[in-house]
Amino acid sequence: MIVGLLLLINVVNFVDRQLPFILIGSIKADLRLSDAQIGLMAGLSFAIVYSFAALPLAHIADRWSPRWVLILSLGTWSAMTAAAGLANSFAHLVFARAGVAASEAGCTPSAHALIARLILPRRRALALAIFSIGVPIGSTLGLMLGGWINDVADWRTAFFVVGLPGLAIAMIAWLTLPRLPPAQTTRIAPPHFLATVRHLFAMPSFRYMATASALYACGSYAINVFAPAFLMRVHGLTASQAGLRMGIVFGVGGLIGTFAGGVLADKLAQRDEAWRQRLPAIGQWLSLPFAIVAWLTPNLDLAVFALTISYMMGLLYFAPTFAAAQSLVPDRIRATASAVLIFCLTIVGSSVGPLFVGWLSDLLVPTYGALSLRYALCSMGVTITLSAIFFHLASRALPGDMRRSL
Repeated sequence: MIVGLLLLINVVNFVDRQLPFILIGSIKADLRLSDAQIGLMAGLSFAIVYSFAALPLAHIADRWSPRWVLILSLGTWSAMTAAAGLANSFAHLVFARAGVAASEAGCTPSAHALIARLILPRRRALALAIFSIGVPIGSTLGLMLGGWINDVADWRTAFFVVGLPGLAIAMIAWLTLPRLPPAQTTRIAPPHFLATVRHLFAMPSFRYMATASALYACGSYAINVFAPAFLMRVHGLTASQAGLRMGIVFGVGGLIGTFAGGVLADKLAQRDEAWRQRLPAIGQWLSLPFAIVAWLTPNLDLAVFALTISYMMGLLYFAPTFAAAQSLVPDRIRATASAVLIFCLTIVGSSVGPLFVGWLSDLLVPTYGALSLRYALCSMGVTITLSAIFFHLASRALPGDMRRSL
Protein backbone atom coordinates (compact mmCIF):
# COMPACT_ATOMS: atom_id res chain seq x y z
CA MET A 1 0.00 0.00 0.00
CA ILE A 2 2.81 2.43 0.87
CA VAL A 3 4.63 1.80 -2.41
CA GLY A 4 1.30 2.27 -4.19
CA LEU A 5 0.78 5.67 -2.55
CA LEU A 6 4.33 6.68 -3.42
CA LEU A 7 3.59 5.61 -6.99
CA LEU A 8 0.52 7.88 -7.04
CA ILE A 9 2.59 10.80 -5.77
CA ASN A 10 5.17 10.18 -8.48
CA VAL A 11 2.40 10.10 -11.09
CA VAL A 12 1.26 13.55 -9.92
CA ASN A 13 4.89 14.67 -9.96
CA PHE A 14 5.31 13.85 -13.64
CA VAL A 15 1.84 14.94 -14.74
CA ASP A 16 2.72 18.41 -13.47
CA ARG A 17 6.25 18.27 -14.86
CA GLN A 18 5.26 17.02 -18.33
CA LEU A 19 2.25 19.27 -18.82
CA PRO A 20 4.02 22.33 -20.33
CA PHE A 21 5.56 20.27 -23.12
CA ILE A 22 2.24 19.53 -24.85
CA LEU A 23 1.22 23.16 -24.37
CA ILE A 24 4.34 24.58 -26.04
CA GLY A 25 2.56 25.57 -29.25
CA SER A 26 -0.17 27.52 -27.48
CA ILE A 27 2.18 29.07 -24.92
CA LYS A 28 4.64 30.05 -27.65
CA ALA A 29 1.92 31.74 -29.71
CA ASP A 30 0.24 33.46 -26.75
CA LEU A 31 3.41 34.76 -25.10
CA ARG A 32 5.39 35.08 -28.38
CA LEU A 33 8.34 32.91 -27.36
CA SER A 34 11.17 31.35 -29.39
CA ASP A 35 12.31 27.72 -29.26
CA ALA A 36 15.35 28.84 -27.28
CA GLN A 37 13.09 30.49 -24.69
CA ILE A 38 10.99 27.33 -24.51
CA GLY A 39 14.16 25.32 -23.91
CA LEU A 40 15.22 27.81 -21.24
CA MET A 41 11.85 27.71 -19.47
CA ALA A 42 11.35 23.95 -19.63
CA GLY A 43 15.01 22.99 -19.44
CA LEU A 44 17.73 25.21 -18.02
CA SER A 45 15.75 27.26 -15.49
CA PHE A 46 13.85 24.19 -14.28
CA ALA A 47 17.04 22.13 -14.07
CA ILE A 48 19.08 24.66 -12.14
CA VAL A 49 16.42 25.24 -9.51
CA TYR A 50 15.51 21.54 -9.27
CA SER A 51 19.12 20.41 -8.95
CA PHE A 52 20.17 22.88 -6.30
CA ALA A 53 16.95 22.44 -4.31
CA ALA A 54 17.23 18.64 -4.33
CA LEU A 55 20.46 18.60 -2.33
CA PRO A 56 19.36 20.58 0.77
CA LEU A 57 15.89 18.99 0.73
CA ALA A 58 17.45 15.52 0.72
CA HIS A 59 19.78 16.48 3.56
CA ILE A 60 16.76 17.73 5.52
CA ALA A 61 14.97 14.45 4.78
CA ASP A 62 17.94 12.46 6.12
CA ARG A 63 18.24 14.57 9.27
CA TRP A 64 14.54 15.22 9.92
CA SER A 65 11.79 13.29 8.10
CA PRO A 66 11.50 12.15 4.48
CA ARG A 67 7.76 11.84 5.08
CA TRP A 68 7.28 15.53 5.84
CA VAL A 69 9.59 16.67 3.06
CA LEU A 70 7.57 14.59 0.60
CA ILE A 71 4.17 15.85 1.80
CA LEU A 72 5.14 19.53 1.86
CA SER A 73 6.82 19.23 -1.53
CA LEU A 74 3.69 17.68 -3.06
CA GLY A 75 1.43 20.44 -1.78
CA THR A 76 3.76 23.19 -2.94
CA TRP A 77 4.41 21.96 -6.47
CA SER A 78 0.67 21.39 -7.00
CA ALA A 79 -0.09 24.99 -6.03
CA MET A 80 2.72 26.33 -8.23
CA THR A 81 1.51 24.29 -11.21
CA ALA A 82 -1.89 25.95 -10.93
CA ALA A 83 -0.17 29.33 -10.56
CA ALA A 84 1.51 28.86 -13.96
CA GLY A 85 -1.92 29.31 -15.51
CA LEU A 86 -1.86 32.94 -14.35
CA ALA A 87 1.39 33.78 -16.18
CA ASN A 88 1.15 36.69 -18.61
CA SER A 89 4.82 36.93 -19.59
CA PHE A 90 7.89 34.77 -20.08
CA ALA A 91 9.32 35.89 -16.74
CA HIS A 92 6.12 35.01 -14.86
CA LEU A 93 6.03 31.56 -16.47
CA VAL A 94 9.68 30.90 -15.62
CA PHE A 95 9.02 31.94 -12.01
CA ALA A 96 6.05 29.57 -11.68
CA ARG A 97 7.96 26.67 -13.21
CA ALA A 98 10.92 27.41 -10.94
CA GLY A 99 8.54 27.05 -7.99
CA VAL A 100 7.42 23.69 -9.33
CA ALA A 101 11.06 22.66 -9.77
CA ALA A 102 12.09 23.67 -6.25
CA SER A 103 9.29 21.68 -4.64
CA GLU A 104 9.39 18.64 -6.94
CA ALA A 105 13.04 18.30 -6.00
CA GLY A 106 11.96 16.91 -2.64
CA CYS A 107 9.93 14.04 -4.10
CA THR A 108 12.29 11.38 -5.42
CA PRO A 109 15.04 11.48 -2.75
CA SER A 110 12.46 11.33 0.06
CA ALA A 111 10.51 8.52 -1.60
CA HIS A 112 13.70 6.57 -2.28
CA ALA A 113 14.72 6.92 1.37
CA LEU A 114 11.32 5.63 2.53
CA ILE A 115 11.49 2.66 0.15
CA ALA A 116 15.04 1.83 1.21
CA ARG A 117 13.98 1.70 4.87
CA LEU A 118 10.76 -0.23 4.33
CA ILE A 119 11.78 -2.75 1.64
CA LEU A 120 14.35 -5.56 1.90
CA PRO A 121 17.44 -5.16 -0.33
CA ARG A 122 16.62 -8.18 -2.52
CA ARG A 123 13.24 -6.59 -3.41
CA ARG A 124 14.40 -2.99 -3.51
CA ALA A 125 14.95 -2.64 -7.27
CA LEU A 126 11.43 -3.98 -7.87
CA ALA A 127 9.93 -1.52 -5.36
CA LEU A 128 11.88 1.32 -6.96
CA ALA A 129 10.67 0.14 -10.37
CA ILE A 130 7.05 0.26 -9.18
CA PHE A 131 7.60 3.77 -7.83
CA SER A 132 9.41 4.75 -11.02
CA ILE A 133 6.62 3.70 -13.38
CA GLY A 134 5.00 6.86 -12.12
CA VAL A 135 7.31 8.58 -14.61
CA PRO A 136 5.73 7.09 -17.76
CA ILE A 137 2.23 7.00 -16.28
CA GLY A 138 2.43 10.63 -15.20
CA SER A 139 4.09 11.69 -18.43
CA THR A 140 1.36 9.95 -20.43
CA LEU A 141 -1.46 11.50 -18.42
CA GLY A 142 0.16 14.93 -18.51
CA LEU A 143 0.48 14.88 -22.29
CA MET A 144 -2.92 13.34 -23.06
CA LEU A 145 -4.90 15.35 -20.52
CA GLY A 146 -3.01 18.55 -21.27
CA GLY A 147 -3.46 18.16 -25.02
CA TRP A 148 -7.19 17.53 -24.66
CA ILE A 149 -7.77 20.47 -22.30
CA ASN A 150 -5.69 22.71 -24.57
CA ASP A 151 -7.89 21.81 -27.55
CA VAL A 152 -11.26 22.18 -25.77
CA ALA A 153 -10.29 25.18 -23.58
CA ASP A 154 -6.80 26.75 -23.39
CA TRP A 155 -3.36 26.24 -21.91
CA ARG A 156 -4.14 28.23 -18.77
CA THR A 157 -7.09 26.01 -17.91
CA ALA A 158 -4.84 22.97 -18.32
CA PHE A 159 -2.52 24.24 -15.58
CA PHE A 160 -5.45 24.88 -13.22
CA VAL A 161 -7.11 21.50 -13.79
CA VAL A 162 -3.90 19.50 -13.44
CA GLY A 163 -2.39 21.38 -10.49
CA LEU A 164 -5.18 21.59 -7.93
CA PRO A 165 -5.93 17.85 -7.31
CA GLY A 166 -2.41 17.41 -5.93
CA LEU A 167 -3.43 19.33 -2.82
CA ALA A 168 -5.98 16.62 -1.95
CA ILE A 169 -3.40 13.89 -2.51
CA ALA A 170 -1.02 15.71 -0.16
CA MET A 171 -3.69 15.45 2.54
CA ILE A 172 -4.09 11.71 1.86
CA ALA A 173 -0.32 11.28 2.16
CA TRP A 174 -0.33 13.15 5.49
CA LEU A 175 -2.97 10.74 6.83
CA THR A 176 -1.47 7.47 5.57
CA LEU A 177 2.32 7.59 5.18
CA PRO A 178 4.14 5.93 8.12
CA ARG A 179 5.81 8.24 10.61
CA LEU A 180 9.35 6.86 10.49
CA PRO A 181 12.16 8.79 12.17
CA PRO A 182 15.17 9.62 10.00
CA ALA A 183 17.84 6.90 9.78
CA GLN A 184 15.72 4.55 11.87
CA THR A 185 18.30 1.78 11.93
CA THR A 186 21.07 3.90 13.40
CA ARG A 187 21.52 6.53 16.07
CA ILE A 188 24.45 8.06 14.24
CA ALA A 189 23.54 11.44 12.77
CA PRO A 190 24.03 11.92 9.04
CA PRO A 191 27.49 13.24 8.19
CA HIS A 192 28.05 16.74 6.90
CA PHE A 193 26.68 17.19 3.38
CA LEU A 194 30.06 17.82 1.75
CA ALA A 195 31.49 14.76 3.48
CA THR A 196 28.65 12.70 2.00
CA VAL A 197 29.36 14.04 -1.49
CA ARG A 198 33.07 13.27 -1.15
CA HIS A 199 32.24 9.76 0.04
CA LEU A 200 29.96 9.14 -2.95
CA PHE A 201 32.36 10.41 -5.59
CA ALA A 202 35.25 8.50 -4.04
CA MET A 203 33.55 5.39 -5.45
CA PRO A 204 34.34 4.89 -9.17
CA SER A 205 31.01 3.17 -9.81
CA PHE A 206 29.06 6.16 -8.51
CA ARG A 207 31.12 8.58 -10.60
CA TYR A 208 30.50 6.54 -13.73
CA MET A 209 26.78 5.98 -13.13
CA ALA A 210 26.27 9.68 -12.37
CA THR A 211 28.03 10.64 -15.61
CA ALA A 212 26.10 8.05 -17.62
CA SER A 213 22.78 9.15 -16.14
CA ALA A 214 23.54 12.79 -16.93
CA LEU A 215 24.40 11.97 -20.54
CA TYR A 216 21.25 9.87 -20.94
CA ALA A 217 19.18 12.70 -19.48
CA CYS A 218 20.47 15.15 -22.10
CA GLY A 219 18.63 13.24 -24.80
CA SER A 220 15.72 12.18 -22.63
CA TYR A 221 14.82 15.67 -21.42
CA ALA A 222 15.22 17.12 -24.91
CA ILE A 223 12.76 14.52 -26.19
CA ASN A 224 10.33 15.27 -23.36
CA VAL A 225 10.37 18.96 -24.21
CA PHE A 226 10.41 18.88 -28.01
CA ALA A 227 8.95 15.55 -29.20
CA PRO A 228 5.33 16.79 -29.00
CA ALA A 229 6.31 19.92 -30.95
CA PHE A 230 8.17 17.70 -33.44
CA LEU A 231 5.04 15.66 -34.11
CA MET A 232 2.98 18.81 -34.59
CA ARG A 233 5.45 20.60 -36.86
CA VAL A 234 6.83 17.73 -38.93
CA HIS A 235 3.81 15.40 -39.03
CA GLY A 236 1.05 18.02 -38.83
CA LEU A 237 -0.71 16.81 -35.67
CA THR A 238 -2.86 18.85 -33.30
CA ALA A 239 -1.93 19.13 -29.62
CA SER A 240 -4.39 16.42 -28.59
CA GLN A 241 -3.23 14.10 -31.41
CA ALA A 242 0.42 14.63 -30.45
CA GLY A 243 -0.45 14.10 -26.79
CA LEU A 244 -2.16 10.80 -27.60
CA ARG A 245 0.84 9.49 -29.53
CA MET A 246 3.35 10.68 -26.95
CA GLY A 247 1.11 9.00 -24.39
CA ILE A 248 1.76 5.75 -26.26
CA VAL A 249 5.50 6.41 -26.20
CA PHE A 250 5.64 7.22 -22.48
CA GLY A 251 2.87 4.83 -21.43
CA VAL A 252 3.91 1.69 -23.29
CA GLY A 253 7.64 2.30 -23.65
CA GLY A 254 8.07 3.88 -20.25
CA LEU A 255 6.04 1.34 -18.31
CA ILE A 256 7.70 -1.69 -19.87
CA GLY A 257 11.22 -0.23 -19.78
CA THR A 258 11.07 0.99 -16.19
CA PHE A 259 9.41 -2.11 -14.76
CA ALA A 260 11.51 -4.55 -16.80
CA GLY A 261 14.68 -2.77 -15.70
CA GLY A 262 13.86 -3.38 -12.04
CA VAL A 263 12.76 -7.00 -12.48
CA LEU A 264 15.67 -8.00 -14.74
CA ALA A 265 18.25 -6.22 -12.58
CA ASP A 266 17.10 -7.98 -9.40
CA LYS A 267 17.18 -11.35 -11.17
CA LEU A 268 20.49 -10.93 -12.99
CA ALA A 269 22.22 -9.31 -10.00
CA GLN A 270 21.74 -12.51 -8.00
CA ARG A 271 24.51 -13.96 -10.16
CA ASP A 272 26.59 -10.83 -10.71
CA GLU A 273 26.03 -7.35 -9.24
CA ALA A 274 27.63 -5.87 -12.36
CA TRP A 275 24.33 -6.45 -14.16
CA ARG A 276 22.86 -3.47 -12.28
CA GLN A 277 24.88 -1.29 -14.67
CA ARG A 278 25.52 -3.72 -17.52
CA LEU A 279 21.78 -3.82 -18.26
CA PRO A 280 21.53 -0.01 -18.62
CA ALA A 281 24.54 -0.03 -20.97
CA ILE A 282 22.87 -2.60 -23.22
CA GLY A 283 19.66 -0.58 -23.10
CA GLN A 284 21.40 2.57 -24.36
CA TRP A 285 23.01 0.75 -27.28
CA LEU A 286 19.64 -0.70 -28.28
CA SER A 287 17.95 2.68 -27.89
CA LEU A 288 20.20 4.57 -30.31
CA PRO A 289 19.18 3.21 -33.75
CA PHE A 290 15.48 3.44 -32.95
CA ALA A 291 15.88 7.08 -31.89
CA ILE A 292 17.50 8.00 -35.21
CA VAL A 293 14.74 6.22 -37.15
CA ALA A 294 12.08 8.04 -35.12
CA TRP A 295 13.38 11.47 -36.12
CA LEU A 296 14.23 10.76 -39.77
CA THR A 297 11.35 8.62 -41.04
CA PRO A 298 8.54 10.45 -42.90
CA ASN A 299 6.07 7.78 -41.72
CA LEU A 300 4.18 8.86 -38.59
CA ASP A 301 3.33 5.36 -37.36
CA LEU A 302 6.92 4.19 -37.76
CA ALA A 303 8.17 7.30 -35.95
CA VAL A 304 5.90 6.63 -32.97
CA PHE A 305 6.81 2.92 -32.90
CA ALA A 306 10.56 3.60 -33.10
CA LEU A 307 10.38 6.30 -30.43
CA THR A 308 8.45 3.92 -28.15
CA ILE A 309 11.11 1.21 -28.48
CA SER A 310 13.91 3.73 -28.01
CA TYR A 311 12.29 5.10 -24.86
CA MET A 312 11.70 1.59 -23.54
CA MET A 313 15.33 0.55 -24.01
CA GLY A 314 16.68 3.79 -22.56
CA LEU A 315 14.64 3.51 -19.36
CA LEU A 316 16.11 0.12 -18.50
CA TYR A 317 18.68 2.22 -16.63
CA PHE A 318 16.41 3.88 -14.09
CA ALA A 319 15.54 1.36 -11.36
CA PRO A 320 18.87 -0.55 -11.47
CA THR A 321 20.91 2.64 -11.20
CA PHE A 322 19.06 4.09 -8.23
CA ALA A 323 18.95 0.67 -6.53
CA ALA A 324 22.72 0.39 -6.98
CA ALA A 325 23.22 3.84 -5.49
CA GLN A 326 21.07 2.92 -2.47
CA SER A 327 23.07 -0.28 -1.96
CA LEU A 328 26.35 1.63 -1.79
CA VAL A 329 25.42 3.75 1.26
CA PRO A 330 23.94 3.36 4.78
CA ASP A 331 20.42 4.44 5.76
CA ARG A 332 21.44 7.80 7.16
CA ILE A 333 22.57 9.21 3.79
CA ARG A 334 20.27 7.43 1.34
CA ALA A 335 18.10 10.43 0.50
CA THR A 336 21.23 12.49 -0.07
CA ALA A 337 22.71 9.78 -2.31
CA SER A 338 19.61 9.84 -4.50
CA ALA A 339 19.63 13.64 -4.56
CA VAL A 340 23.26 13.81 -5.65
CA LEU A 341 22.55 11.39 -8.48
CA ILE A 342 19.46 13.39 -9.45
CA PHE A 343 21.50 16.60 -9.28
CA CYS A 344 24.01 15.22 -11.78
CA LEU A 345 21.47 13.96 -14.28
CA THR A 346 19.25 17.03 -13.95
CA ILE A 347 21.79 19.85 -13.94
CA VAL A 348 23.39 18.42 -17.07
CA GLY A 349 20.52 16.62 -18.76
CA SER A 350 17.55 18.86 -18.14
CA SER A 351 19.52 22.04 -18.71
CA VAL A 352 21.93 21.25 -21.54
CA GLY A 353 19.73 18.91 -23.61
CA PRO A 354 16.59 21.03 -24.16
CA LEU A 355 18.50 24.32 -24.37
CA PHE A 356 20.96 22.94 -26.93
CA VAL A 357 18.23 21.36 -29.07
CA GLY A 358 16.16 24.56 -28.95
CA TRP A 359 19.19 26.68 -29.88
CA LEU A 360 20.21 24.31 -32.70
CA SER A 361 16.64 24.19 -34.02
CA ASP A 362 16.50 28.00 -34.21
CA LEU A 363 19.93 28.01 -35.90
CA LEU A 364 18.82 25.51 -38.57
CA VAL A 365 15.52 27.22 -39.44
CA PRO A 366 16.99 29.25 -42.37
CA THR A 367 18.22 26.01 -43.95
CA TYR A 368 15.57 23.44 -43.04
CA GLY A 369 12.51 25.47 -42.07
CA ALA A 370 9.95 23.42 -40.10
CA LEU A 371 12.25 20.39 -40.32
CA SER A 372 14.97 22.09 -38.26
CA LEU A 373 13.75 20.41 -35.07
CA ARG A 374 14.14 16.97 -36.69
CA TYR A 375 17.88 17.42 -37.21
CA ALA A 376 18.40 19.15 -33.87
CA LEU A 377 16.93 16.11 -32.09
CA CYS A 378 19.22 13.77 -34.06
CA SER A 379 22.20 15.41 -32.35
CA MET A 380 21.22 13.69 -29.10
CA GLY A 381 22.49 10.40 -30.54
CA VAL A 382 25.95 11.47 -29.39
CA THR A 383 24.88 11.64 -25.74
CA ILE A 384 23.17 8.24 -25.93
CA THR A 385 26.40 6.69 -27.21
CA LEU A 386 28.50 8.26 -24.46
CA SER A 387 25.95 7.18 -21.86
CA ALA A 388 26.28 3.54 -22.91
CA ILE A 389 30.06 3.74 -22.55
CA PHE A 390 29.92 5.14 -19.01
CA PHE A 391 27.27 2.64 -17.88
CA HIS A 392 29.65 -0.09 -19.04
CA LEU A 393 32.48 1.44 -16.99
CA ALA A 394 30.16 1.59 -13.96
CA SER A 395 29.33 -2.11 -14.36
CA ARG A 396 33.03 -2.99 -14.09
CA ALA A 397 33.52 -0.94 -10.90
CA LEU A 398 30.25 -1.68 -9.09
CA PRO A 399 30.93 -5.15 -7.56
CA GLY A 400 34.15 -3.99 -5.93
CA ASP A 401 32.58 -0.83 -4.54
CA MET A 402 29.68 -2.83 -3.11
CA ARG A 403 32.05 -5.22 -1.34
CA ARG A 404 33.98 -2.32 0.17
CA SER A 405 30.79 -0.61 1.35
CA LEU A 406 29.66 -3.59 3.46
